[in-house]
Amino acid sequence: MRSVAAFAVRRGPLVLVLWLLAIVGVNVLVPQLDSVIKHDSTAFIPPYATSMQAFRHLDKAFTGGHSQSFTYVAVERTTGLAAADRTWLQSLTTQLAADPTHFSNVPDLSQPGMFDALTSKDHQALYLQIGLPGPVGAPQTDAQVTLLRDHLGTAPPGLTAYVTGTPATIADTQDTIQNNITKITLITVLLIGIILFLLYRSIPMTAAVLTFIGAALALGRGVVALAGEWHIFHVSTFTASFVTAVVLGAATDYAIFLLSRFHELRRAGVEPLEAAREATVNTASVIVGSSLTVALAMASMAFAHIAMFNTTGPAVSVAILATLALSLTFLPAFMAFAGPRGWLDPKRQRSEATWNRLSAYIVAKPVRVLAAGLVPLILLAAFYPLAKVSYDQRRTLPAGESSSLGYQLLDRHFPANEVLADYTLITADHNVRNPRDLAAIEKAASAVAAVPGIASVRTVTRPLGTTIPQASLAYQMGQAGKQLGAASTQVSQGATAAHQLGAGATQLSSGANRAASGAQQILSGANQLAAGMPQLAAGATSAQGGSSQLRAGANQLAAALSSGADQAQVGVDGLGLAYQALQQSLLCGVDPYCSRARTGIGQIYVAERDQLIPGMRRAAAAARQLASGAGSLSAGLSQLQAGLATANNGATALRNGQALLASKLGELANGAGQVATGSNQMATQVTTLGAGLSHASDYLNGASSAAGSTGSGGFYLPPAAFSDPRFATAANAFISPDGRSVRIISISATDAFGNAAMDRVPTIIAAVHQALAGGPMANAQVEMTGLAPADRDIHTLANSDFNHTAIAALLVVLIVLLLLLRSVLASVFLLASVMLSYAAAVGLGVLVWQDLLGKPLDWTVPSIAFALLVAVGADYNMLLVKRIHEEAPNGERPGIARAVAVTGSVITAAGLIFASSVFAMMSGNVLTLEQLGFTIGMGLLLDTFIVRTLVVPAFATLAGRNLWWPSNRRDVATHDGVAPEPELVNA
Repeated sequence: MRSVAAFAVRRGPLVLVLWLLAIVGVNVLVPQLDSVIKHDSTAFIPPYATSMQAFRHLDKAFTGGHSQSFTYVAVERTTGLAAADRTWLQSLTTQLAADPTHFSNVPDLSQPGMFDALTSKDHQALYLQIGLPGPVGAPQTDAQVTLLRDHLGTAPPGLTAYVTGTPATIADTQDTIQNNITKITLITVLLIGIILFLLYRSIPMTAAVLTFIGAALALGRGVVALAGEWHIFHVSTFTASFVTAVVLGAATDYAIFLLSRFHELRRAGVEPLEAAREATVNTASVIVGSSLTVALAMASMAFAHIAMFNTTGPAVSVAILATLALSLTFLPAFMAFAGPRGWLDPKRQRSEATWNRLSAYIVAKPVRVLAAGLVPLILLAAFYPLAKVSYDQRRTLPAGESSSLGYQLLDRHFPANEVLADYTLITADHNVRNPRDLAAIEKAASAVAAVPGIASVRTVTRPLGTTIPQASLAYQMGQAGKQLGAASTQVSQGATAAHQLGAGATQLSSGANRAASGAQQILSGANQLAAGMPQLAAGATSAQGGSSQLRAGANQLAAALSSGADQAQVGVDGLGLAYQALQQSLLCGVDPYCSRARTGIGQIYVAERDQLIPGMRRAAAAARQLASGAGSLSAGLSQLQAGLATANNGATALRNGQALLASKLGELANGAGQVATGSNQMATQVTTLGAGLSHASDYLNGASSAAGSTGSGGFYLPPAAFSDPRFATAANAFISPDGRSVRIISISATDAFGNAAMDRVPTIIAAVHQALAGGPMANAQVEMTGLAPADRDIHTLANSDFNHTAIAALLVVLIVLLLLLRSVLASVFLLASVMLSYAAAVGLGVLVWQDLLGKPLDWTVPSIAFALLVAVGADYNMLLVKRIHEEAPNGERPGIARAVAVTGSVITAAGLIFASSVFAMMSGNVLTLEQLGFTIGMGLLLDTFIVRTLVVPAFATLAGRNLWWPSNRRDVATHDGVAPEPELVNA
């Protein structure tokens, strides 16, 4: 390090020129960092996350696989959407669909019913889901959101239109950060300038440090841009803001470390050039150790899963290393140039007496001081486990941003979480367009709907959120009951006709007996012919009337029986389908009510199929035959009347004909009597049949009501329904074109961004698996995508990133401390102190933001704060402890007091400046940056004023020479008879 310092001091002008050329080169020849960021395609969530894989599978199955994210267009007219709005929206979707490079999936508003389906119930708003080819959070996706907003600029007057959704929210967040960087930088520089002026009370000194800070920032951003352009690592909008904040703070710290030792040497009378060289040599190890802890801790984020981490950590690491190189060469050269001219001469210290008194009290009362420092830290750290981090991207932005206004519009006109639904994708190895698979899908949908916190579920079997009524078994049982009831009515009418048939037959028998009696009178003598003929005619007339009545009754009975049989056949067919569906239902087998109902339905079905229907059809055929026979009899009687009218033409013909008539009329009387008896018996049987059908109808209607109310009614959609245009529309929305994939849309009853929605994801997946088990889709793949699954992936991956980053950062800091301090006890204690300081800082953030302001910490805050606070906090402690090692190698209390007094103002100023650089992030409009700035800034202040000022010197006093265990003696080996400078010496 001596040779480097000597070269920088001896060749100061050359070193300055070379660095200026390098800084100009990386900012002129290399695209600016903002431009490089715009061309980076890093997704916010990695593509291997389970929700992202499910999204790709869903998009490929339904729309061809061209989308990686989707956003929403929300429009509103408070007086109701007009015809001009509809025309413009149709034109908009046509234009977007014609640009597949930027918009991969656009709804077709020309489809029947599509416009109405996307319109709110109050007819004042409408939303469109637009697929984007870019992943969420990638700069290319931000550009697609911007282009979509440009299209909305042509909206009709009075129509409000916004682009919203997760891609739009992240795009607005990154745009807001980008717009705030300049303001944050200016505020940071202003704060640093004020603190520097208060510290040095010199305009040239302040200007010198600000110049170095500006050079470090320009170099750091340029090197990061070069690495991003060469794809060494990815960059994002967060990269620029964090590189700016960290470089400004670190560069200021390193400058203060060097200048403080330079001033100490100048006060001791050392010449400016020699003071510049010695200050560089004596502080180099501390600056190297400080930069390595930050760089390596942040570099560990390169292996993180979340883009915000893996695009921030490596960039900050490279920028810090560039600042390190500048600090050890550019700054010594500048001191060599400005020192001899008196620009950097120190002023008289005014705070020395204050620090002397404080350090003396610390070493005199170490237990009291240690307790005073640990108590507030422990109290604040107690809030750390109470942290409930938030994954709500909407909270990060002001309410006036476009995406926020879009969410507000949707909340006014649509049900809660309408556009924040989750999708369960079920992928089978066969076409699911069949009754059995649809029944399994409905069972899965019912299982999802039963998960606590689910407001509604939509899928092919329930496109509007409730099961298709005609497909429920309860509905079909009711229909069968109604049809059997109609058959019972028809059969009852047939019983009336049978009674009429019996009455007609009785009348026919009576007429035939009277005719037979008349015929006997004709045979007894011609003298009685005049009296017998009228009686015979009257009997014949009566017989003819009875015959007609018999025929009408038989025909009516036949018709009633046929109609009843047809009605019963429809009911029995439906009952058979219902019985088959219940036979296949596993749920019905374990439900006692459903099982008993299934047994009763089966008995009715078999009896009606094998006995009722065939018996009714045979009875109808017999009635038709009887009607035909009765018609022939009526014709014979008519001919009889004609014969009697011509009886006077010849006695011989009369005797011969009457002999035959007597014989036939006797047969007619006997036959008519038999018909009357049989008809009465038939009437009784038909009445009994009607009562049986009515009983079956009542049973099925009762079972239908019970099944519908208990949810055990089952689901069955007959094959004929697949040709129904209404079902086809629902099928196309929820079943993929190849028929192998089905999506179930679930809408949360709680906050879609909340932890409860995120925690339900595995419960929903398990419920679907259980519902499909043992059925035709038991081997189907089940996965979820949407807002809650994505937030759960972020939660899982962020926790993994935090654990890995924490372990890496702690190991890096411990190794650096061990190498520089060569003391296990000191290194472990300092590491424990910065961990306590971190827990206290986050606990303070929880207390202020979560408990007092009602705004839980963003999920990114703990991880980024940990890497920075542990690394930077260790730097300040390292600076103090190394000076204690120099001043009190054996743990002498006066030496400890001197070390605290000498470094007090330096570390305090460095801590204030670094804290100011991150506090400046709170001047932006993004809640995430506000919370990060507050948490990290307060952590730095806690470390500066409590850990470094109270806890560390008090512990060092109590530990004494054991602080350097296992090495309890100072290495005083000499070189050429001169005691060397300590390897690690701090200001």
